[in-house]
Order: sequence, then structure tokens, then C-alpha cells
Amino acid sequence: MKRLSAIALGAGLVLAVGCGTQNYDKRLELTLERMAYEKKLNDNLNDAPTKGKLEELRIYVRPPKDMTGPTQTFQMTVVEPGKFDVESSFIEQDKQSMHLLARVKRPKTPSKKAPTPAETTPRGDFNTDVLDLVKNVYGVGDDVLHLKEEKMQRGGNTFKTTDKPLDLNAKNVQIYLYGSKTSPYEVALIFEYPKAEHATVYPKIKLCLESFAVEEKAKRAFAGGGTEVEGEGGEAPTDESTPPPI
Repeated sequence: MKRLSAIALGAGLVLAVGCGTQNYDKRLELTLERMAYEKKLNDNLNDAPTKGKLEELRIYVRPPKDMTGPTQTFQMTVVEPGKFDVESSFIEQDKQSMHLLARVKRPKTPSKKAPTPAETTPRGDFNTDVLDLVKNVYGVGDDVLHLKEEKMQRGGNTFKTTDKPLDLNAKNVQIYLYGSKTSPYEVALIFEYPKAEHATVYPKIKLCLESFAVEEKAKRAFAGGGTEVEGEGGEAPTDESTPPPI
């Protein structure tokens, strides 16, 4: 009987050691993979601006490398004051640009001050207002602005975008719309770049969209915590019994 107990105990220890090794290997693999992805982000994207309206409203965006901003004035076109809560542009001079428009639904507080432009300017549907702006700036029609949903491979973000980039002679324009009428955040990211450099620029745009974040996720990213959460972006989700990555 004692011999059987000893055999059972030994087998249990072997299994426990084996499971522990597998967990360690899995954690190590995830950690190395995340480090490689973080390096990829840093190699291809600028840091998110940590001062100004974007951080104040908790909108975290890392522009593709070599773009500077946000610029003092919105570079895409003149926008009616109060039409959007945020109008930001990031530019690589004479080459590429990224324009951000956003509305953030916040609780209204009683005030004796004069109404702000945001309170008095007529606002329509966010996506419609953005697409109307795009049509006016680039001279395109509704026939090229059919939207489809696209979920990023990492980060969990879903955007509405056109079937293909807007083809404007020597340049491409890509539009990505985040959020919905019922969500607290609605954001448009509009990228403009030379058509000849699509193969180089497009992967950076994807990384920018993957790392994009709002609300608490943005707050964590601004604090240096990153934008990915466990189980997102193709990573193997861990159950409650699995220790965090090393």
C-alpha cells in the first residue's frame, strides 16, 4: 500500500512539474512576442502626444513615423467652430498626413457662462459630417464612400472604412471611423499619402489603428501601460489560474 502511495505521489509530482514548465514556457513565449510587437510599434510609430486636447479627452493615437504634430491649426480644411470636439493634424511636410476629428459625449453641467460653439453649432450624424467634409475637400462622390467594418488583428479595435483607398491621382486617402451614435467616443482618422508608397505606409497605418485607444484604455496607455489587454490581438487568452506574463 505504501509503495502504491509513493508511486502515485511521484507521478503527481512529475505532472505538476510538467504543467509548471508548460505554463512557464507559454508565459515566456507571450512575453517575448509582446516585446517584439512593442519594438515593431516603436520602430514604425511616433509616441502619442501627451499634452493637449487628445490627452485631456483620453484619445490615444500614435501617428506613423516621421509625422509631427498636432499642428497649431487643422491642416485638412477650415472647419466650422464647434462642429467637432477635436480637430488635429499630423504632418510629414510635402509627403503624408493624418487628420483626426472627434466628438466626445460628456455629461452636461449647468453653467451661467455664454454657450460655447459646440453647444450652438448644428451637428448632424458624426459619420455623415465627416464624409461630407471628405467629399468637399477631395471632390469625390458617394459612389466611392461605401463603408464596411474592419476589425484589427490586434488591440480589438473595429473601424468603418471604405472598400479601398480613395484614388486621387498621385495620392491615396484612407478613412477610418471609430465608434457609433450610442458610444461616448466617435473618432475619424484620415490618412493621406503618396500612392507610390502604399506598400510602405499601409502597414504603419495598421499599427496606428491597432494601438489606438480611448477612455480607460487610453488613460492606461498614456500612463505607460500599453493598449493591449490579455486575450486580445490573436494572443492565447489565459484563464484565472494562469499567472501573468513574466
